[in-house]
Amino acid sequence: MKHIDSWKNKKVFEKQLATNRLELDGNPPPHWKELNLALEFLLTKHDHLSLLDVGCGVGVYKELCNRISPNIKYVGMDYSEDAVTIAKEEFGDHFYCGNYKDLTKEDAQKFDILHAGALLDMLPDGDDALDFFLGLGFKYVLIGRVAAHQGEPSKVVEYGVYNEITTYKFTHNFENLSLIGAKHSYSLTLGGDLTRLCLLYIKYEAPKLI
Repeated sequence: MKHIDSWKNKKVFEKQLATNRLELDGNPPPHWKELNLALEFLLTKHDHLSLLDVGCGVGVYKELCNRISPNIKYVGMDYSEDAVTIAKEEFGDHFYCGNYKDLTKEDAQKFDILHAGALLDMLPDGDDALDFFLGLGFKYVLIGRVAAHQGEPSKVVEYGVYNEITTYKFTHNFENLSLIGAKHSYSLTLGGDLTRLCLLYIKYEAPKLI
């Protein structure tokens, strides 16, 4: 996985922050709007929510959560120390450095929601990462900016970002999204379109076999 450390490039996060500032000022991308709808829906079921943002980058989702409700307790995690440093400078001390692969089922007991804003889109093994996230057992798993296609296997290609790095773009087999959820006893609600899906997985109690 030759590009797996590409997102530790500080220049990329400086450019990402500049883009996010423009988006916050009134030009939000579609998957932000879908995130709002998903969180507003969950807030009809809970007075307070706790959210772990995996692959948080420069931390813009902290500000988005603040705008949606003061009753969302946010914590961001990213494997890039530079990203975490920028996030703390911009949005406060709600961030730490870590790898998603080190998450455990104990972490799923500490937060209501696991959120990954665009992480699956940039991994070479997006289906495996989704399977891992759902296997942790969070009550809710909210994934933004997921690309999918129907009738074709999942695939990954390389592409350039901000004229700084080469990274991955993963496209899921659409049917797999529901199958992986069902494997771990989650129902799936979809928002957006196949180019930028928002996935809300809700844990349900699987029937016991007698």
